[in-house]
Amino acid sequence: MPVLTRIQLPVMPSSPTTASTPDTPRVRPLSAEQKRAQQPVLAATWSLAALGPSLPLTFPVDPDLPPSPKHGYRSTYQPPAPAELPDPAEWGLLSDFELALALIDCSPLERRLAAMYRPSAKGQVPFHPVSLLLAVCLRRELGLGWRALARLLAGPHGAGWRARLGFADGQTPSASGLRYFAGAVGADAIAARCPQFVALLRAHGLFPEHSTFPGDPPDQGVTVSQDGMLHPARSRPSCQVATDACYRPLPEPTEATPTEAAGRPCRAREQGKEGCACTTPVCRDQCVRASRLDPEARFIHYAGRDGARGTDVFGYRSVAERVLDDRFAVAWTLTSGLYPATTDERTIFVDRVQALTATVPDLPIGEWLDDAGVGYGDCLDAVWQLGALRMIDIRADPSDRDPAACLARGYDGTGRPLCPHGYRLRANGYDHARRRAKYVCAQACRRDPPPTGPADALAQPVPACPFLDLSHPLGFVVNVGRTFPDGSRRLAREILVGSEAWNARYGRRNLSESRNGQLAGLGLKRLPIHGLPQATKEIHLADFLLNLHTLGRLVRQATSLTAG
Repeated sequence: MPVLTRIQLPVMPSSPTTASTPDTPRVRPLSAEQKRAQQPVLAATWSLAALGPSLPLTFPVDPDLPPSPKHGYRSTYQPPAPAELPDPAEWGLLSDFELALALIDCSPLERRLAAMYRPSAKGQVPFHPVSLLLAVCLRRELGLGWRALARLLAGPHGAGWRARLGFADGQTPSASGLRYFAGAVGADAIAARCPQFVALLRAHGLFPEHSTFPGDPPDQGVTVSQDGMLHPARSRPSCQVATDACYRPLPEPTEATPTEAAGRPCRAREQGKEGCACTTPVCRDQCVRASRLDPEARFIHYAGRDGARGTDVFGYRSVAERVLDDRFAVAWTLTSGLYPATTDERTIFVDRVQALTATVPDLPIGEWLDDAGVGYGDCLDAVWQLGALRMIDIRADPSDRDPAACLARGYDGTGRPLCPHGYRLRANGYDHARRRAKYVCAQACRRDPPPTGPADALAQPVPACPFLDLSHPLGFVVNVGRTFPDGSRRLAREILVGSEAWNARYGRRNLSESRNGQLAGLGLKRLPIHGLPQATKEIHLADFLLNLHTLGRLVRQATSLTAG
């Protein structure tokens, strides 16, 4: 018979254990940096002394990619030499990005990036694609325009960056050359940066290969958290209610349907607004009121919480899958994407899960953290098929507030099973082999007041209940696996929603949600470029940059602890 094991609570300190009182000041929860400082494995993993034999950290080479079609470049990117790494005492002058570049050999990225070049001896010799990629990252890091970036690289203040990126004095790219590279480099080459960075971490034993949550079984897979962010488009909407139909070309006019009679359906006019009849030639390709520079952007009203005023956004939604490492209180972005703002999360969820598993087929996923937006059957089943814990917030239903409806179906609004008499069952462990949580009444009616009576009523055993017999010491038993006994999936979870164990695990989503503030810090709250294809590149490049930041931050803190 499989052994039932209780899911343990974390031992890693995440908040003060001493309760605040009116006579004692409120103690703030530990920051991510403070949590890391309490972990002995931080210095043993990320300090300069620990990494020394592996430096520089080298990106894996993809053997399936052909070599670069170019035999020479105008720049010469060189891997960083460990002997040239600045003394840790001087790291205060370096950003996390600079520190990461001093630790990583990016030369294996050349093959994929060089696919944009053609094997021709005509024309000007191009710059090394890795030099250009890192220059584009530098632009986003410093928040510069193309002209300002070109001036920095060419000027006296750019000597250090020229040396790091591989540019020679007097041989630096122009603003137009940098802009051209950013636009011409393949979208797949930029999208591959985060997965390849994770491959680098895995090759050097720096990436979690199983759950890092304290108390989890050693064979449980990693924790993935999906995070989303709304981004206003660069262009302003001339019509907030434009739909996909507004961007479709009109059919060619005929005698039966002249241009004047072949207009599009207009949601604005349906709502009593001015709108556009789309009966003139200027509306042939798309409605003249629809955005021409951001045709994929859409308008959405994001409702506020607790009565707060909502936000109107015309733009896009970025979605990222991040792997949590509880040991170091960080999240690594593995894959990301950009969609119109009105995209329903559940319509892309299954495809994104499949793309994630195809990217890292040998990385087991043991837990998925997400919000209620994906709390639908297909999404929950996709996580179940991964063999992962469904740490997905519940999607509420009006029946959850109806005690009679809850009793009829056999569980309340949090997914806690009820006995036929309305008593709430208690969790009695999780069977990892059978993948089901067990709940028992443990003869609650002998201890608790009736669920429909006053709180101070005396406990009364339910007459003639067959589970009060001594042969049923656990009383009434309910097992919850992929579904409840009635076949419902909406509230079926491995861990009871709202329980102490649930809150301890679900609260780690803030590690993933930090991406929102970090992208805003890079100037990507509102997208600085028109169109979905180029904006997607910006998001992929920024997620790669955030991973570099995380690496630099970990090495900096770990090394400072060993020095102290």
